[in-house]
Amino acid sequence: MTFIDTPPDPFASVQTLLLIIGNARSGSTLVGSVIDAHPQAVIANETTASATFWRDTSRATMLGEIQENSRRNRESGRQSEGYTYQVKKEIDSGRLLTVMGDKIWNPATLLLHGDHRLLDRLHEMLGIPIKIVHAVRNPFDVIATMHARSGAPIGNRIAWYFMHCEAVAAIRDRLPAELYLDNHHEDLVLSVEQTLERLCGFLGLPAIPEHAQAVKEMVFATPKQTRANALWQPEEVQLVLDGIARFDFLSRYATEAYSFSHP
Repeated sequence: MTFIDTPPDPFASVQTLLLIIGNARSGSTLVGSVIDAHPQAVIANETTASATFWRDTSRATMLGEIQENSRRNRESGRQSEGYTYQVKKEIDSGRLLTVMGDKIWNPATLLLHGDHRLLDRLHEMLGIPIKIVHAVRNPFDVIATMHARSGAPIGNRIAWYFMHCEAVAAIRDRLPAELYLDNHHEDLVLSVEQTLERLCGFLGLPAIPEHAQAVKEMVFATPKQTRANALWQPEEVQLVLDGIARFDFLSRYATEAYSFSHP
């Protein structure tokens, strides 16, 4: 009788797959980098699998790409759009890996909404729970940045932004509460320890003071308010305010005092 040795599963300790979703320019890259810096987590930044909507992949291939993508991004300083998102990762690296994830390619959020069975299929393939973190930032800052980066009209970016909000709200409504979390960019910048405690608790990770300190050393002192860099028509401002009123995860932004320049 011939015995064939089965190689050990390098991802046997992984208990959770995390998908970070949300609008572009909403702080999702920062969230991914911050969690990737935790010694028990490995988070990729836009894998090929998410850009191809997880077609024709397997558990080993998907998790292997996440690991390799994370490694390459760390070695390059996690550069994105002119910013460096690298957090020091020299923190008790002997700990057991329990969370892997992907800050997914932005349009993949729309597919997660449109294909109601996709998350179930990923869960069946991986055999572990899939959790969602939704990166949220003030819509005026997101839309202004998208407008500046793409050159598309502000009205176009408003429509794009709220289309993604509708998709996220629909995804959330189909998930148990323990599998979904909103993470506001402003909280991560201004309240690092508390926000990391919440993220880590959601993912079943221990909160580590050295991790929080490394994040504090990397983030800006205050959130950037790019809204002032755009020229807003009054009707565009009202469109955004009307959109804010439609989504509970944006409600905190309804009470801010806004002042805009008009052409």
